[in-house]
Amino acid sequence: MLKILFICSLLLVSGGNILSQDKNIVDFSIFSVPDTVNKNSFTVFINIEIKKGWHLNSHNPMDEYLTPTTVKLKDTSEIKVVNIEYPPEVIKKLQFSDTDLSLYEGVVTIKVHLSLNDRFVKDKRKVGLEIEYQSCNNQTCLFPVQKNFVISL
Repeated sequence: MLKILFICSLLLVSGGNILSQDKNIVDFSIFSVPDTVNKNSFTVFINIEIKKGWHLNSHNPMDEYLTPTTVKLKDTSEIKVVNIEYPPEVIKKLQFSDTDLSLYEGVVTIKVHLSLNDRFVKDKRKVGLEIEYQSCNNQTCLFPVQKNFVISL
């Protein structure tokens, strides 16, 4: 038993770097659009392109052990999140799960509606976002990833 635990820990240590990398699995494009009525409101569009054969757990993954896809602002002192619109999920049962899962596949868009105070609009004009997600295929899930982005408004 001790030998099996040792081998598993070696695999995790040596493979952890590989498993935590999602290179070529997920691509992001992010842009903002000002509200035409309210100069202090913006919508940030986060387009996520997921490689065929892979998926992300949705915002509500239906399994407490899976990491949901989430968006957070890095500094909210002068910015208010009015609403975050997560895309519709796909419900599927995969090989590694006994129950249905809530997933994102293909190309999905998350919309973040922001309200900014006057000082932010005048001085900063940039906002930091953190996107956390977990990439999986039909057999396994990679370690969760947190990516940080800075976007101009």
